[in-house]
Amino acid sequence: MEIIGWVGFALIQTFYLPQIIKIFKSHDVSGLALPSWLILTVSLVFYLIYSVSRHDPVFIAGNAVGALQAMIMIVLILKYRTGKKLAS
Repeated sequence: MEIIGWVGFALIQTFYLPQIIKIFKSHDVSGLALPSWLILTVSLVFYLIYSVSRHDPVFIAGNAVGALQAMIMIVLILKYRTGKKLAS
C-alpha cells in the first residue's frame, strides 16, 4: 500500500508546477489570493510536523515538498502582485 502513497505524492506535486511555470513566464499573479496560499502553507507545515511525529515518510516528503512549493507561490505573488520586484 505504501506504493500508492508514493504515487499519490508524485501526482499531487505536479499540481503546483504549471502555475509556478506560468507565473515565471508571465509575471501575472492577478488571479491569485495571497491569503489562500498563506493558509495552505501554514496547513502544510502543521501536517509536516504531525507527519514527522508519526515517522511517516510518504507524508513527510509530500508535506515538505508541498510546503516548499506553496512558499515559492507566496514569494512569486509578493514579487509580482504590484508589478514591482522585491529587493534583490
